[in-house]
Amino acid sequence: MKGEKAVVGVFTYMDDLLTAIEKVKAEKRDFRVYSPFAHHLIEHATSPGRSPVRFVNGTGAMLGLIAGFALAIWCAMDWPLRVSAKDVVSIPGFVVIGYECTILIGSLAILAAIFHFCRLPNILRKVGYDPRFSDDKFGLVVGCSSGEVDKVEASLKDAGADEVEVRDGL
Repeated sequence: MKGEKAVVGVFTYMDDLLTAIEKVKAEKRDFRVYSPFAHHLIEHATSPGRSPVRFVNGTGAMLGLIAGFALAIWCAMDWPLRVSAKDVVSIPGFVVIGYECTILIGSLAILAAIFHFCRLPNILRKVGYDPRFSDDKFGLVVGCSSGEVDKVEASLKDAGADEVEVRDGL
């Protein structure tokens, strides 16, 4: 988009970063946060809702359970093996394969969900990323139009940013 700018704020302290996030959220701007470590306060400030990964994991686990039992029942019906007058389709005998498929499909689903929601692999460098954000600094990248750059810069400086830089595009 033409005229789109990215204002990058570098923070030393997490409290200042959280203040800046609240200001940016109040202005309803698009933003991205970089942190050298995961912290629950940053997570709550950026996304107050619960992660959808747990629903994907539960769905994958249920599909795995159903697929495990269906596979075992299908094989038992296709190649019946009568043992000591038991039913061909005997649920207790299929619990192990159902359990194993639950674990397998659930773990594959959670892996796919993490890749999807974390946008991995990230082969392109994001606008506003600084290597210090992986070492000892916090970063907040705010998207705005060319006319709002000064307002966003002042907002980040008021929140306690050590450095503020303007780059093209978000």
